[in-house]
Amino acid sequence: MKKLFVKQKYIETVFEDRHIENLNKANVPYVIKERRKITSFARLIYFCYSVCLDTVLLGGIIWALFNLDKIL
Repeated sequence: MKKLFVKQKYIETVFEDRHIENLNKANVPYVIKERRKITSFARLIYFCYSVCLDTVLLGGIIWALFNLDKIL
């Protein structure tokens, strides 16, 4: 359970073949992950869209609560 709270350091970089060779020489374990920039950009757009819609929904609920006496 303690391992959940242990900080780990990661290095993320655009690599070249010489970087992989240096990691292999130093016996450093590594994992290569690929990511498209469009995916990260789409996630950011979806997050902003979601926050905006939640804000509008929350504003509508607050507005309805303040105008409850006019409805009833």
